Amino acid sequence: MKETRIFAAPVEVRGDAENGATIAGYAAVFDTPYDVGGMFMESVSRKAFTKTLRDRSQDLAVVWSHDADRVLGTVESNTARFAVDEHGLHYEADLDLADPDGLSAYRKITTGKVRQSSFSFEVVRDEWTKAEDGGLPQRLLREVRLWEASPVLWGSNTTTEVDIKRAARSLAETTDIDAEAVEEALSHGALADVFSNDDTTETPDETPPDEAPLATSPPEPSRSDMTL
Repeated sequence: MKETRIFAAPVEVRGDAENGATIAGYAAVFDTPYDVGGMFMESVSRKAFTKTLRDRSQDLAVVWSHDADRVLGTVESNTARFAVDEHGLHYEADLDLADPDGLSAYRKITTGKVRQSSFSFEVVRDEWTKAEDGGLPQRLLREVRLWEASPVLWGSNTTTEVDIKRAARSLAETTDIDAEAVEEALSHGALADVFSNDDTTETPDETPPDEAPLATSPPEPSRSDMTL
């Protein structure tokens, strides 16, 4: 399942309508924890995009507000670019102002109506830690499969999408809490309560498991099987 995250990182227009306009912004910001819908805290590793930018760069696009029918630029057509720097995942798209979507994006960004950026992705590898103060658990996105970057209206979690089942399986692997219990807690924003009731770290199970846990990372999908 694709997920989305929105960052309060500005998107801007470079150039003008006569000489050509390019939008530029940060789709993700590194090492800055943010609240994911009251469910958990999350941050993005500086290496999270390394493999996907190397292996899937020609599939990447910049679209308007995660709408695949409103494409603003693609890497394959040399009208979009993605790169990682010290701050985060940077993106650019050269707008086609003869295209209503390109012109609309140009107007909305230059007038300040749209100011934020987002990206859609799938989690490949993550890492969880419990908060020492009994607060929300911490999730670090170590590797993601990137799909696109988007200028978006809302600079909050109101349109954030989370693969709760995937997150629950991953978190359950690092704790002794049942995955179904984790999923239920995630759905109701009550993970802190689950952890506060969990005493398995103080009283470990003395009986070893019969077999090792199965890996839950999804296989790499083929491009023909998936769309934005």
